[in-house]
Amino acid sequence: MIFENEYGKVDFNLSSISNLKKAAVTLSAGTDSSLVLYMLCSYITNHKLDIEVLPFTGIDKMRPANEWHAREISSLFEDLFPNIKFLPHHTFKYDHTPGNTHEKRLAHGKEEWRLYKENDIKVFCCGKSANPPEDIAKQIGMFNDRERERDVNNDLDIHGSKKRELIRVNYENELNRWIYKPLMYVDKKFISQCYKDYNLMNNLFPLTASCIGYAEATDYWTKPCKTCWWCKEKLWAFGLYDGGVK
Repeated sequence: MIFENEYGKVDFNLSSISNLKKAAVTLSAGTDSSLVLYMLCSYITNHKLDIEVLPFTGIDKMRPANEWHAREISSLFEDLFPNIKFLPHHTFKYDHTPGNTHEKRLAHGKEEWRLYKENDIKVFCCGKSANPPEDIAKQIGMFNDRERERDVNNDLDIHGSKKRELIRVNYENELNRWIYKPLMYVDKKFISQCYKDYNLMNNLFPLTASCIGYAEATDYWTKPCKTCWWCKEKLWAFGLYDGGVK
């Protein structure tokens, strides 16, 4: 299924995964993963597929707010797509050191593997998108702290392997789940335009939360910190912070 605007094009397609009956979306509550959930639901509906959807959210023990937003988002999608069977929203908690995503990645991998083995969740759709263009990133203070594997011109992922939108994971010497990153080669300007094109600004956007600030920086998660990388990216693309704050 094609999603296209002036900022790029995404062909959302899971047809290469055989006998797919359950698909998860790694729903962080940000705009990117929320759009991927919309794409998956639209793909299922458009092609009249019998695929159950699992919202899947990892929770930093020091920053519980993303669970609140993610649950609101999954509830909205149940209303938007009543024809789709949604599995109970799956959450898990992990320890995380600010500025270091190693523990988060390990926890996600372990939980995904378990759900693949025990619940036949064959694919996890991820909302990772591309960085803003380098010249713009330098202008708005987003160049040095970016995740470099998200650069469009970087062909390698964080593990040094060739980047692909759909990959089969080898975990503990066993091929298991698939990871799908349909937004890998489009940046948040594309995502922002999709929200406008598909009428998601009034219902979905206000529920999304991109800020990764902790308690003190966000007044206990009642407002965006406006200083983290993800706040800056959202402002660049949408002209707004979380909650429509300018």
